[in-house]
Amino acid sequence: MAGSQAVLTSLVFLLALRHGEGGMSAGDAALIAMAGGGVVGWMVADEPLVAVAGVIVADLIATVMMAPKTYRDPGSETLATFAFASLGGALGAGAVGAFDPSLLAYPIYYCLGNGAIALLIYSRRVALRGAPAHAIVRAARPAA
Repeated sequence: MAGSQAVLTSLVFLLALRHGEGGMSAGDAALIAMAGGGVVGWMVADEPLVAVAGVIVADLIATVMMAPKTYRDPGSETLATFAFASLGGALGAGAVGAFDPSLLAYPIYYCLGNGAIALLIYSRRVALRGAPAHAIVRAARPAA
Protein backbone atom coordinates (compact mmCIF):
# COMPACT_ATOMS: atom_id res chain seq x y z
CA MET A 1 0.00 0.00 0.00
CA ALA A 2 2.76 2.45 0.89
CA GLY A 3 4.69 1.57 -2.26
CA SER A 4 1.71 2.16 -4.54
CA GLN A 5 1.01 5.45 -2.78
CA ALA A 6 4.63 6.54 -3.32
CA VAL A 7 4.51 5.64 -7.02
CA LEU A 8 1.16 7.36 -7.61
CA THR A 9 2.16 10.47 -5.65
CA SER A 10 5.37 10.70 -7.68
CA LEU A 11 3.34 10.37 -10.89
CA VAL A 12 0.99 13.17 -9.81
CA PHE A 13 4.02 15.34 -8.96
CA LEU A 14 5.59 14.76 -12.39
CA LEU A 15 2.31 15.43 -14.19
CA ALA A 16 1.79 18.63 -12.19
CA LEU A 17 5.23 19.88 -13.20
CA ARG A 18 4.58 18.98 -16.83
CA HIS A 19 1.30 20.91 -16.86
CA GLY A 20 2.72 24.01 -15.21
CA GLU A 21 1.56 23.40 -11.65
CA GLY A 22 3.71 22.93 -8.61
CA GLY A 23 7.37 23.73 -8.46
CA MET A 24 9.70 23.91 -5.55
CA SER A 25 11.00 26.82 -3.52
CA ALA A 26 14.03 26.70 -1.25
CA GLY A 27 11.68 26.30 1.71
CA ASP A 28 9.96 23.39 -0.02
CA ALA A 29 13.33 21.75 -0.67
CA ALA A 30 14.26 22.11 3.01
CA LEU A 31 10.96 20.56 4.11
CA ILE A 32 11.39 17.71 1.64
CA ALA A 33 14.89 17.09 3.02
CA MET A 34 13.46 17.00 6.56
CA ALA A 35 10.77 14.57 5.40
CA GLY A 36 13.52 12.46 3.83
CA GLY A 37 15.22 12.44 7.22
CA GLY A 38 12.03 11.07 8.72
CA VAL A 39 11.97 8.30 6.12
CA VAL A 40 15.62 7.47 6.82
CA GLY A 41 14.83 7.38 10.55
CA TRP A 42 12.05 4.92 9.84
CA MET A 43 14.35 2.72 7.73
CA VAL A 44 17.24 2.54 10.20
CA ALA A 45 15.42 2.52 13.53
CA ASP A 46 15.45 -0.70 15.51
CA GLU A 47 12.86 0.68 17.90
CA PRO A 48 9.28 0.52 16.53
CA LEU A 49 8.15 3.76 18.18
CA VAL A 50 11.12 5.66 16.71
CA ALA A 51 10.36 4.21 13.28
CA VAL A 52 6.71 5.25 13.52
CA ALA A 53 7.75 8.73 14.66
CA GLY A 54 9.94 9.01 11.56
CA VAL A 55 7.05 8.11 9.29
CA ILE A 56 4.73 10.52 11.07
CA VAL A 57 7.27 13.36 10.79
CA ALA A 58 7.71 12.72 7.05
CA ASP A 59 3.96 12.60 6.42
CA LEU A 60 3.23 15.61 8.63
CA ILE A 61 5.73 17.72 6.71
CA ALA A 62 4.03 16.74 3.45
CA THR A 63 0.66 17.67 4.94
CA VAL A 64 1.99 21.06 6.08
CA MET A 65 3.35 21.67 2.58
CA MET A 66 -0.03 20.85 1.03
CA ALA A 67 -2.18 22.94 3.39
CA PRO A 68 -1.60 26.42 1.87
CA LYS A 69 -2.61 25.28 -1.62
CA THR A 70 -5.61 23.47 -0.20
CA TYR A 71 -6.59 26.65 1.64
CA ARG A 72 -6.29 28.75 -1.54
CA ASP A 73 -7.96 26.23 -3.85
CA PRO A 74 -10.03 23.70 -1.90
CA GLY A 75 -11.60 22.46 -5.13
CA SER A 76 -8.23 21.05 -6.20
CA GLU A 77 -8.45 18.31 -3.58
CA THR A 78 -10.98 15.50 -3.25
CA LEU A 79 -12.88 15.82 0.01
CA ALA A 80 -14.03 12.18 0.04
CA THR A 81 -10.45 10.91 -0.23
CA PHE A 82 -9.37 12.68 2.96
CA ALA A 83 -12.61 11.95 4.81
CA PHE A 84 -12.40 8.23 4.06
CA ALA A 85 -8.67 8.16 4.84
CA SER A 86 -9.49 9.68 8.23
CA LEU A 87 -12.16 7.05 8.79
CA GLY A 88 -9.65 4.36 7.75
CA GLY A 89 -7.20 5.63 10.36
CA ALA A 90 -9.88 5.55 13.04
CA LEU A 91 -10.86 2.01 12.08
CA GLY A 92 -7.20 1.00 11.99
CA ALA A 93 -6.69 2.33 15.51
CA GLY A 94 -9.82 0.51 16.64
CA ALA A 95 -8.50 -2.72 15.18
CA VAL A 96 -5.40 -2.70 17.39
CA GLY A 97 -6.01 -5.36 20.01
CA ALA A 98 -3.96 -3.87 22.85
CA PHE A 99 -2.78 -0.48 24.00
CA ASP A 100 0.59 -0.25 22.25
CA PRO A 101 1.80 3.23 21.30
CA SER A 102 3.95 1.88 18.48
CA LEU A 103 0.84 0.31 16.91
CA LEU A 104 -1.60 3.13 17.68
CA ALA A 105 0.48 6.23 16.87
CA TYR A 106 0.28 6.06 13.09
CA PRO A 107 -3.42 5.21 12.66
CA ILE A 108 -4.34 7.92 15.18
CA TYR A 109 -2.10 10.44 13.40
CA TYR A 110 -3.53 9.31 10.04
CA CYS A 111 -7.07 9.80 11.30
CA LEU A 112 -6.35 13.25 12.72
CA GLY A 113 -4.16 14.49 9.85
CA ASN A 114 -6.54 13.44 7.11
CA GLY A 115 -9.51 14.63 9.15
CA ALA A 116 -7.90 18.06 9.50
CA ILE A 117 -7.36 18.32 5.75
CA ALA A 118 -10.95 17.15 5.11
CA LEU A 119 -12.23 19.86 7.48
CA LEU A 120 -10.03 22.45 5.77
CA ILE A 121 -11.35 21.49 2.35
CA TYR A 122 -14.97 21.50 3.52
CA SER A 123 -14.79 24.75 5.49
CA ARG A 124 -12.98 26.61 2.68
CA ARG A 125 -15.48 25.38 0.09
CA VAL A 126 -18.33 26.61 2.28
CA ALA A 127 -16.60 29.94 2.93
CA LEU A 128 -15.81 30.51 -0.74
CA ARG A 129 -19.32 29.59 -1.83
CA GLY A 130 -20.65 32.58 0.10
CA ALA A 131 -17.86 34.93 -0.97
CA PRO A 132 -18.09 37.40 -3.84
CA ALA A 133 -16.63 36.14 -7.14
CA HIS A 134 -13.53 38.40 -6.97
CA ALA A 135 -12.62 36.95 -3.56
CA ILE A 136 -12.81 33.40 -4.92
CA VAL A 137 -10.49 34.28 -7.82
CA ARG A 138 -8.07 36.03 -5.45
CA ALA A 139 -8.06 33.04 -3.08
CA ALA A 140 -7.35 30.61 -5.92
CA ARG A 141 -4.29 32.53 -7.16
CA PRO A 142 -0.92 31.12 -6.04
CA ALA A 143 0.95 33.19 -3.49
CA ALA A 144 3.80 35.25 -4.89
